[in-house]
Amino acid sequence: MMSKRTIYGIVTAVIVLAALTFAVFATGWGDIVSNSWPQSLPTFNPIDGSGNILTSSLTYVMFETYGPIVALLSLIMFGAMVGAICVAREEVDDDDSN
Repeated sequence: MMSKRTIYGIVTAVIVLAALTFAVFATGWGDIVSNSWPQSLPTFNPIDGSGNILTSSLTYVMFETYGPIVALLSLIMFGAMVGAICVAREEVDDDDSN
């Protein structure tokens, strides 16, 4: 029989996987894969004359169009970093270095 911790871990993993799957399918990818070579980014001022961000700017596209997937991926990366720190700081009981 599985422990409560294992069940909580499995439920959490399923929820995160479902949220990531939803974010991938909810994001409108458009013609992001239509080019077979890298395109150069134009340099321009992302702020128009009235102080608003242009809809063609990188920041607008990144957070307004692909916002859910960027937020979920950033949370996953943060969790991976915290997990790596916790694993690195674990003490080993059978350490015979002294």
